[in-house]
Amino acid sequence: MEREIYAAKDAATHNQAVAAKASVRKQQGLYSEALEELGRIHTYALGEQELADYYYQKALCGYLAGEFDTSLAAIDEAGFYVAPEQMGETMALVEALAAAQKGDWQRSESAARRHLDTHPASDEVKQQIDHLYAHTPHLRNPELAWWLSLIPGLGQFYAGEAWSALVSLSANAVLGTFAVSEMIAGQWLSGWIVGCGGLSTTYFLGQERARLLTQRRNATLLHDFNTTLRTTLLGPTE
Repeated sequence: MEREIYAAKDAATHNQAVAAKASVRKQQGLYSEALEELGRIHTYALGEQELADYYYQKALCGYLAGEFDTSLAAIDEAGFYVAPEQMGETMALVEALAAAQKGDWQRSESAARRHLDTHPASDEVKQQIDHLYAHTPHLRNPELAWWLSLIPGLGQFYAGEAWSALVSLSANAVLGTFAVSEMIAGQWLSGWIVGCGGLSTTYFLGQERARLLTQRRNATLLHDFNTTLRTTLLGPTE
């Protein structure tokens, strides 16, 4: 197949060979590789419908590969080069799912409703969509969690991990107290190495842990929301 690509005598033949290879990669579940192959297509040689299909495949493979920014960028780019009637009914579905993965609720809701406009849905489904977007997850800022952890435990508490916050606060308090008491007693070496050394470790690790806990919390909320959204729009899959 790669030989066919390099031996192609014109752009149209080249595009056909590349598209075929990208399709094989997608069927294999190698979505990132499929996306890379699509990047080799000469878009100037595509007709209107072929260009619409190209952007749809790029957006879909980006979504399936977990490259949601790439997926949304392909949809945005398609808006400049593809007529609305050529976009296809399923492009809105991909946009709704990809935008939801980024926590862009407004864009996701708008795309989901466009999808439902072209795909008849029961009143129950529409009510579920209304409820879903009325109760979108409240995501928290991992960088803010890091800065809040300048006060030990506060970042973990912001991330919703009260137990982790208590452990961080206690560990820093114990090591800080030990360092001060040892130095007051004239035990500078143990106070510096054990107390201050341990304190610096727990302090800075606590900041990074607060960031990671916030990211994990956001990821869980996004996963749960998007699972429900996907099931609602597509129906349950076995």
